[in-house]
Amino acid sequence: MSTNVSAVFDEAQPCSLSLGDLAYRPAHDTVLLVRPTYFDVHYDINPYMGGEVDGERALAQWRELKRVYDQNAASVTVLDPTETWDAVRDESGVDPERLPDMVFSANHGLATPDGTGVILSRMATDERAGEPAHFAAWCREQGYDVLDAPPHLFEGTGDAIWHPGKELLWGGYGVRTDQAVYDDLAARLGVPVVTLELTSEYYYHLDVCFAPLDEKTVLVQPEAFTDDGLQTIHSMFERVLTVPREESREGLACNCHCIDGETVVLGAGNPRTEQVLADAGYRPVPVETGEFQKAGGSVCCLKLQLGRLP
Repeated sequence: MSTNVSAVFDEAQPCSLSLGDLAYRPAHDTVLLVRPTYFDVHYDINPYMGGEVDGERALAQWRELKRVYDQNAASVTVLDPTETWDAVRDESGVDPERLPDMVFSANHGLATPDGTGVILSRMATDERAGEPAHFAAWCREQGYDVLDAPPHLFEGTGDAIWHPGKELLWGGYGVRTDQAVYDDLAARLGVPVVTLELTSEYYYHLDVCFAPLDEKTVLVQPEAFTDDGLQTIHSMFERVLTVPREESREGLACNCHCIDGETVVLGAGNPRTEQVLADAGYRPVPVETGEFQKAGGSVCCLKLQLGRLP
């Protein structure tokens, strides 16, 4: 019988978890995208940020990403920041025009194991602190349970990533998210968490260097992790695929998303990563995300996975 324990396993300690013993988790098959109405680069909070954004080109790239998801994902939904403003304004919230990074929905929160609820984020930077309130307003309108943010810095599924098909959470920390948050998440969600220290500001979130493709396979950029972290990753996945360093740094190639265990959507312009995926039996689908990369995000940053409500 599958069981779970609500404990945190630090990478520096031998991991006693066995995937076969962990409880099954249904797929979060609803993809949430945020319309890039106010997307721009107005500040500098990661090493990738810079350059003038072409708003029309960004909207065209976002629409193409949505088209790919419409064709391949079970369910796609869109948050329009102009429609959440009334609810947020009543709570002294931040005008969405002042939140150019709200398009990166992955950072707004974390879905509960069954996908019917969300734990809100507590952003590490003042520039993005107002974003989760808009997400919370949208979730309440849609019928999702909204749980308070933890008492520590926590940037949602940018750093907390569910293992495919299992009630196991991978937790990145050290740049934007506090390691202590995972004690809170393990207790509240009743699941084990394996933490991974991020060693470079270029890998400011776990989702720019760690992409689970299926239960047995993960795509990583090794330079983002400690030796202990890499050992832990290899102990939990049968296959560990590697993104070329240049494509990781210059094309955010690891910030990709495997929709169904086969189709991997990734930023265009990463041919070596596409070949790595194809050689491993996946179907890479490149999508232009260059405008969003000027803010430090690509495919995975632009989506948040939730469950479908009954």
